[in-house]
Amino acid sequence: MRLLLAALALVLTLMYFTFGLRFGYVTLTPTYMLNATGESRYGFITYDDKQSVGVRGTCDVRKGNVTVRLLDPGGTQVAGQVCPKGKWGLAAMGKGRQGTYELVVEYKDFTGTLDLNETRE
Repeated sequence: MRLLLAALALVLTLMYFTFGLRFGYVTLTPTYMLNATGESRYGFITYDDKQSVGVRGTCDVRKGNVTVRLLDPGGTQVAGQVCPKGKWGLAAMGKGRQGTYELVVEYKDFTGTLDLNETRE
C-alpha cells in the first residue's frame, strides 16, 4: 500500500511540473487548475446563419494567465480575452455563418479557477 501511495505521489508530482493538474471540464463545470500549461479546444456547432454562440463565465487567477479565443468555421478569431492575475468576467461570443466554432483556451502556468458556460442566442 505504501508503494502504491508513493507511486501516486510521484505521478501527481510529474504531472504538476509538466502540464499541471486539472480538476473538472471547462465548459460544463468549474475547473480547478494547479500550474496548468498548454491548451484545450472545444467545438460548438451552429446550424443556422446568424446564430450566436460562445461562452460566458469567470476566471479567478492566482498565478499565471489564461487566454480564451473563439474561432469561426473559417479559422478567423472572432472573440478573445486574456485573464491576468485577479478575478475577471469572461465573454467570448461570435455569430455569422453556420459551421463549427472552436473555443481555444491557452494556459500559461495557470493556478486558479475557470468557470465557463456555453451560451447560444
